[in-house]
Amino acid sequence: MLVPCTIESVRVHVLTGQHVVLLQPRDSDRLLPIWIGSDQAYSIATKLAGAASERPLTHDLMTDILAKVGVTLTRVVVKDLVDSGDGNGVFHGSIFLQVGEREIEVDSRASDAIALAIRTGAQILVAETVLDRSSISSEGKDSDEGDLSVFKEFIQNLPDDLGRPSSG
Repeated sequence: MLVPCTIESVRVHVLTGQHVVLLQPRDSDRLLPIWIGSDQAYSIATKLAGAASERPLTHDLMTDILAKVGVTLTRVVVKDLVDSGDGNGVFHGSIFLQVGEREIEVDSRASDAIALAIRTGAQILVAETVLDRSSISSEGKDSDEGDLSVFKEFIQNLPDDLGRPSSG
C-alpha cells in the first residue's frame, strides 16, 4: 500500500552539515527522515521557500524539459529502503511519467524524485513498509525506542535548513 505524504521540512545539522528531508504522511504525527545530499536539499528547500534561482537548477531544467516535450510527471514513490552494507540504508524512488497514453516508471533517488514532485505538484507516495521501518513520531510518543532513539533525538534538535528554528 502507498501512503500520500507531504514535505514537512528540509533540515541541516549545524555540526555535521548532514541534510535530511522530512516527509509526513497525511493525518499523521509520523515523520519519515530521508538523508539527502546538499544539492538536493538546496533544490527542495528553495522551492519550499518560494525562492527563485538566478539560473535553472537541475530539477528546474528537468521539469522544463518534460513540460516542453509534453510529458507529465504524475507521481513519485519512495518504494524501498535497501541496506547499503555499511549499517545505513539507501532510499529508492520511482518517478511516474505520462507520455501520451503510456505511463512510464523511471528509477530514481528518492531525493531527486521529491525535488521534481515539489516543482510539478505531483503526489508524493511512500510504501507503507518503508514508513513502518523508518518513520518516527514527531511528538516523541513512540514506546518502541529501539535503535532509533539516538536518531530521534538528533532529528528533534535539527534547525530548519531555511533558517527557522526547529519546532521540535
